[in-house]
Amino acid sequence: MKTSFILIPVFTLSLLATAYGSVTENFNQSCPLNADGRIALNNINGPVEIIAWDKSEVTIEAVKEASDDEALRHIQIMVESTPAHLTIKTEHDKTWKFWDRFQASVRYKLHVPAGATLDKIDTVNASITVTGVHGYVNLDTVNGSINATGLCSDARLDSVNGNVSAEFDSLGKAQNVKLESVNGRAEILLPKGSSASITTRSVNGSTHVDQAIKLEKSGKMGVAGQIGTGGPAVTLKTVNGGISVREK
Repeated sequence: MKTSFILIPVFTLSLLATAYGSVTENFNQSCPLNADGRIALNNINGPVEIIAWDKSEVTIEAVKEASDDEALRHIQIMVESTPAHLTIKTEHDKTWKFWDRFQASVRYKLHVPAGATLDKIDTVNASITVTGVHGYVNLDTVNGSINATGLCSDARLDSVNGNVSAEFDSLGKAQNVKLESVNGRAEILLPKGSSASITTRSVNGSTHVDQAIKLEKSGKMGVAGQIGTGGPAVTLKTVNGGISVREK
C-alpha cells in the first residue's frame, strides 16, 4: 500500500554558479587507518567523493584549482593522521583576497575502510557523494546535494540548498537517521521489509511513503508513524522540497 500526502507547492532558490580558474595541481597521499577508524574532512569549494573498500588504509586524491600559480600557493591541504583518526582540512591563506578565495576550489576523492566512521564531512559550495561506508556518516554542505548509498548505520545528511538522498543496505545497526534540507528534496531508500519509526516534516512540499505505515500523527506538513514493527528513528525534514520514503 502506498501513502501520499500532498502539501503546499514547493519553490526553490536559484544559486549563482561560480566559474573556477583553469590552473590545477594534484595532491596524493595514503594514510593507514584502522578498519573502524574515524575520518573528518573540511572543505570550502569543491566536491567530495568517498568510496569504501576492504583495506585498512585511506587514499586521498585531491585536485586544487585556482586562477593562476600564485593563487594555488595560497591553498593548503592539511592532513593529520593516526591509525585511529584521520583529519583533512582545506586551508586558504587568511591574507588572500576574499574573491580569490571564493574562486579557488579543491576536489577530493577518498577510498576508506568500509567500517570507517565519517565524523564530519563538510563542504560549503559543492556536493558530497558517499558509497558503501558501513559506519556512522555525518555529511554537511551549504550549496550542493548529498547522495549516500550502501549505508548500514546511523546517518545525518544536511544541506541548505540541495537535495539529500540516502540508500540503506540494512538498518540493522541504525538507531537514528536524519535527513534535512532547506531548499531541496529529502529521499530515503530502505530495504524491502524494513521496520522503522518514520517522522516527516515539509513546510512547502509533499510526503510520499511507499510502505504501509501505521500512522500516529498526520497533518498538512508531514506524518509520524511506524513501518513494519517500528524501530530506528528515521526523520526527514525540508522547508522547500518534497519528501520520499521508498522501498527497494
